[in-house]
Amino acid sequence: MDNTYFHQQTAGKPLFSDVIWSQPEQQSTSGKLAIVGGGGHGFYTVSRAYADASKTGIGSIRVLLPDVLKRTVSYLLPASEFSPSTKSGGLARDSLSSLVELEAWADGVLFPGDLGKSSETAILMEHYLEKNVSLLSLAGDAISIICDNPGLILDNDRLCLILDLNQLQKLLLNIRFPMAARSQMTIFQMAELLHSLTLNYPWSLITEHENLFFVAYGGQVSATGRGNTTLATAGVTASVWRLQQPTKPFKAESSGIYVLTSGAGI
Repeated sequence: MDNTYFHQQTAGKPLFSDVIWSQPEQQSTSGKLAIVGGGGHGFYTVSRAYADASKTGIGSIRVLLPDVLKRTVSYLLPASEFSPSTKSGGLARDSLSSLVELEAWADGVLFPGDLGKSSETAILMEHYLEKNVSLLSLAGDAISIICDNPGLILDNDRLCLILDLNQLQKLLLNIRFPMAARSQMTIFQMAELLHSLTLNYPWSLITEHENLFFVAYGGQVSATGRGNTTLATAGVTASVWRLQQPTKPFKAESSGIYVLTSGAGI
């Protein structure tokens, strides 16, 4: 197999050291991230994403949550803003204007999860995806919404999908991709799948398999040892690095995950 598109990085051997050393050091030039999610069922995923993005070195963060959480969250996440809720506690369709305003402020938007299963929240997401013009990262149950309606993202070249193997397989089925994601795959088979997928679709993908994090974009694939790091944290970190170096999505995301998992300094 021709696997010149597949790159592995290990401790002490980053693929793109120049990208690591060119990371912004001042808060004013470190980017603005909007985080959207939460619901009556909880906001842990959102608060975890906030902490991970802060640790990664983002310049500014704003968080959009359903107003059912206002009394609970205001003192825990001071960057929070609130929009109308559904009866089940998720973001209501009337939150679209708040989402669009937040996107205009941000360099990138992250939906880490905790959206809930409300059909109204799914409709909100669909309407937002139709209007989206910024860098956008989707993870957690936000992936379920786009898996159910993949037509919303087929041509979106600003999109990063952070998804586990089951979510990846569901997406492949729903876009009728001729290759499958299986737990028994070797790392080279996973690389071949991601290579083919990102040659056909303009997304960036972050997933994990065989104790490795994979980043794929434009047919290029990197693999980095994950250690004890979660996919959620790796996805947030990669998203921050991408918005800080938006012209180098593959290199930025791969480098962010390298620094995260190796403990390397910038």
